[in-house]
Amino acid sequence: MKINRQWYKLKEQGAGEKRLFLTWFLYKTLGKRALYAIAFLVSAVVFFTAKERRNAGVKFFKVIQKKHPCINAFKLFVNYGKSLADKIISFSGEMKKDNFVIENNEDFKGTFFITTHIGNVEILRSLFEEDDNIKVNVFLQKNFCETFNNFLKKIEKQVNLETWAVEEIGIETSILIKEKLEKGEVVFMAGDRISAQNENACYEVDFFEQKISLPLGTLKFALLTGARIAFIVCVKEGSLYKIYVQKFIPKSDKKAEILEELKQSYTKFLEEFTLKYPNQVYNFYDVFE
Repeated sequence: MKINRQWYKLKEQGAGEKRLFLTWFLYKTLGKRALYAIAFLVSAVVFFTAKERRNAGVKFFKVIQKKHPCINAFKLFVNYGKSLADKIISFSGEMKKDNFVIENNEDFKGTFFITTHIGNVEILRSLFEEDDNIKVNVFLQKNFCETFNNFLKKIEKQVNLETWAVEEIGIETSILIKEKLEKGEVVFMAGDRISAQNENACYEVDFFEQKISLPLGTLKFALLTGARIAFIVCVKEGSLYKIYVQKFIPKSDKKAEILEELKQSYTKFLEEFTLKYPNQVYNFYDVFE
């Protein structure tokens, strides 16, 4: 099985506590328009200087058979810059429920959401900040957890959210998460990138007529909790974010068969929204290598 390891070998350029704090300061000082302008300029510079990421974007659009792959790759970089700006705005507590449109509005409580890197799912926490009854649990790489938590402490922003490191998942974590879900809390974990710590725990699927590898751990962990499972994306349409939620309803009652159904359902969901919002698929590495 060919396993793509590029995403966690690439040096992270968009994150970092100092960059987050500087961007937040610019937003609070200069406002939203200035923040978007800066995001555009930075995105344009990165597009022309980050050759490996630019080439990955161009190849992505060629594989999914979109015209003008270079232009679309540039739009992808710009959209990503804007999504980072929107994160800063949400950190400041200035993104409310009116900024979102929920395609299928159901009760979210007690749901294990398997996410993607399509759109800006991180800002969904803004939906829950006004509801003290729903707490959000997000699984991230350990360094991202530390960066995010330290940033929030610096700006003294209290959010209804708890971050967890995927590297530290164990029996105790499973028990705690199961209890939280039973109390009505929600969990977010990405299902489209191989773990840097357990790169062999993956499964192979057909994706745009090519073979790619996806992490098996997320699916197994979701099933282990016994909670409701749903797939989710949060994509930008104009000035609003549109949320799509698809519940996973297994047809079988056998564990092995349910896992296979989950694999197929998630892959179909991933491909559907990749086609629908290709300019918001924020991978920046060659997923088809």
